[in-house]
Amino acid sequence: MSKKLTILEGKILRVFDFDDTLATTVSYIYVKHKDGTESKLDPGQYAVYKPKSGDVFDFRDFNKMLNKPKLIKKNFNLLKQMLDNPSKKVTILTARALAFPIRKYFKDMGLDVYVVALGSNNPKDKSDWIEKHIKKGYTDVAFMDDSRKNIDAVNRLKSKYPNVRIKTVLVKENIVEHTVQHYINKILY
Repeated sequence: MSKKLTILEGKILRVFDFDDTLATTVSYIYVKHKDGTESKLDPGQYAVYKPKSGDVFDFRDFNKMLNKPKLIKKNFNLLKQMLDNPSKKVTILTARALAFPIRKYFKDMGLDVYVVALGSNNPKDKSDWIEKHIKKGYTDVAFMDDSRKNIDAVNRLKSKYPNVRIKTVLVKENIVEHTVQHYINKILY
């Protein structure tokens, strides 16, 4: 059976990260250092932070209701477009410990979105969740996230599942509009 035929007969999965992918919030990750000092990182800073020996991370801001959420419109519009197609399973996969605040945020906008809260910032956990769905028969997977580590973890599935179409999009701030259209085409087709 050809790869194209397998993809056409399979199931479609679209996965979006929440923080700094679909919306921004006023939320910080607190880092307690070995010397006892504490610093705070926003999600963008955390995505590229190189942990030092003895660092302990505290995600308390992510374990409560959303603080001043602001949509990232281009990505939100893509989410809405995906939700309009009942043949696609659309999921928000977040490292947050609680799904309810995100689900409520979208429900207040009239959207019924499936949210999975992993309660983990380990990139392998997002990759494992996607792999579990590949094993359930999903053959066309697209994943959108602002973390290079999460994208890399999901990209490693490509060699393990050569008959599965896996597309990843690394979300970047302030990208030009033609690049946004390229990302949309990558997710849609």
